Amino acid sequence: MTDSQDLSNGSTQGVGLNPADLLMLPDAQRTILTMMMRRQSALTLAEIAEQLHVPSEEVAPVMAELLQLGYVTTENDTYQVKLGRRTPRIQSKRQSPRVAAVWDKLG
Repeated sequence: MTDSQDLSNGSTQGVGLNPADLLMLPDAQRTILTMMMRRQSALTLAEIAEQLHVPSEEVAPVMAELLQLGYVTTENDTYQVKLGRRTPRIQSKRQSPRVAAVWDKLG
């Protein structure tokens, strides 16, 4: 599952999960996070494995990666999705010639 490390080298690493990040994750990580977001409660490793009908041994390394990426938090042996905020990019727009002409006439 090292693909996720390549995909999340951006500025969002460690600040929580954004919907756009979810689309770029490997299938195993995306499946786990989607299930956890639908449940909206903290889950143990065993509960996650049970919900997905897979052994805990398969879920543990994926959860470790998600924790390292900052997409989940852990407390008292339970995991919860950490949602992040998306910061908008502010780009200056070039003024159109029409608008510039109006401002020139207005003085």
